[in-house]
Amino acid sequence: MKKKDSDSTLVIEHYEKKIYDQKQLLEISKALNSTLDYKYLIDAILNICLAQLQTLKAAIYLAPDVDADHLILDPSHKGFDVTKDDEERKIKIDSPLIHHLEQKPRAVTVQQLTSAFHSDDVEYFKKMGVEIIIPLNAKGKVNGLLILGEKLNMSDFVEEEKDFLTTLAGLAGIAVENSRLYELATVDMMTQLKIHHYFQSKLREEMDRCRKKGTKLALLFTDIDKFKVFNDTHGHQAGDVVLIEVAKKLIESARKNDIAARYGGEEFCVIMPGADINDGFEMGEKIRKAVEAHRVKNPNGGDDLKVTISIGVTEFHANDKNNKEMIERSDKALYKAKHGGRNQTISLQQ
Repeated sequence: MKKKDSDSTLVIEHYEKKIYDQKQLLEISKALNSTLDYKYLIDAILNICLAQLQTLKAAIYLAPDVDADHLILDPSHKGFDVTKDDEERKIKIDSPLIHHLEQKPRAVTVQQLTSAFHSDDVEYFKKMGVEIIIPLNAKGKVNGLLILGEKLNMSDFVEEEKDFLTTLAGLAGIAVENSRLYELATVDMMTQLKIHHYFQSKLREEMDRCRKKGTKLALLFTDIDKFKVFNDTHGHQAGDVVLIEVAKKLIESARKNDIAARYGGEEFCVIMPGADINDGFEMGEKIRKAVEAHRVKNPNGGDDLKVTISIGVTEFHANDKNNKEMIERSDKALYKAKHGGRNQTISLQQ
């Protein structure tokens, strides 16, 4: 009788665990589909793995762009001791590992893979300290790899956990694909800055938030000094490299919630939610100094190119009726910076 009671208890606990996991997956699905922010999404996927599987190591490999023939390690990795070689290593889409995971799209341990076939990629993951690999799938193709280290209690990954990870990866694969498509539609491919239409939409949204909640908002406009000279003297290829390098400095300098965008040509802008004009000025100087200190490699050879930018800053006014008024104020400040000697930041209240 006691044996039956014990068996019944185990069965009940098993199904309670499955119900709990299903509820968790439902909540995770809602969370993953509630955002199209690519970086936020990747971070969310990794944090879910850390919490649900009780491991301190999680990372994800994704294609750097739509047409890429390989996957690379995303910078948001957690816990793994990553080297420069790890960051640069490419997992080819036509590799034996990817082919195997496309045929059997489920969570699998590195030990199981090692027993199944030889692969340099699997050996590499083994040395890296990876315990389990989970393929992300979208439209029948592997579009990413989720990798986890050993669990905190050093136990093996059981079948229920593998099933959980497989389902999670399926949800994550679709969410990543949707986010990537959204990013393609909103990001300037050359500079990786947001496009003009997105900028206008977000500025309108942030101004509405200021009106409703009384929050602050700063707006920066930047322009590359004497940009025409780079094109005329060194050619359009050099001009493109200058655009790309300056855009990188904007992206690197911007805060997590800032929106860096390409307004048009060589004119870039940064929307700073929650910032006043002083915060905006400090950010402008941070970006300006970063660009001034940087040397752009000349694609034609010869000396590196020295680049400077001018920046105009303003902040939201309660009587601003639309985007145009705030943009015109930032543009006016930029005009003063350009015609007052260039390579400077000017802020304008009115």
